[in-house]
Amino acid sequence: MGSGYEQIYKGLIPQLRKCDFLEVAERLGLSLRPDGTLSVNFLGREYEISSRGVNPTDGKSVNVNNRSVLAYYTLSPGAGEPAFSYVPISYHTGTEIIFSTDIKWMTDPLGKTFSGNYEAFSETMCRLGGVFNGKLKSGGYSWLLQVLPKIPLQIIYHEEDDEFPCEVRILFDKNASLYLEFECLAFLEGCLVKAMLMTAQTGDTTGWV
Repeated sequence: MGSGYEQIYKGLIPQLRKCDFLEVAERLGLSLRPDGTLSVNFLGREYEISSRGVNPTDGKSVNVNNRSVLAYYTLSPGAGEPAFSYVPISYHTGTEIIFSTDIKWMTDPLGKTFSGNYEAFSETMCRLGGVFNGKLKSGGYSWLLQVLPKIPLQIIYHEEDDEFPCEVRILFDKNASLYLEFECLAFLEGCLVKAMLMTAQTGDTTGWV
């Protein structure tokens, strides 16, 4: 992990020290522990959020970007409820420029990993907390993942056919940018892709970075 990502995370810790965790818990749907720290399940692991930082409760190693995403979410001034309507991440750029469908370079490895193996995809989604949402008219398989309390995602698996390779698409709730800016949502997508790849490879949501 590059030092730049570590510095981003370390720069967030002083802001966590100023947080009113009770107010944050009520507004962002996080759990408040008896000791005043926050608790959240993120990508199949439980984390503690305190004035000292963000740490997985299992004590195992974790990618620093996971810590940063959870810190950014905790520090978010966002309020409101999810729309439960799903769009590509490009919708949240905040500009009139809309990228073509998704940031495909980020999700392309998922199509390669799960090509011809929907069973492995579905097992991975279950381990990460996903719920099957039915088969779409387009032929894709839809899954929902409550990645953070106010940010649900739709993840769609399209099987390979004669014309197109296997594709996995990650769609964000329309209101996701109320809680995280586009750059943070891109970090979140990267964390999810890494978790899906490593969970499929190891059969576990922990023990890898």
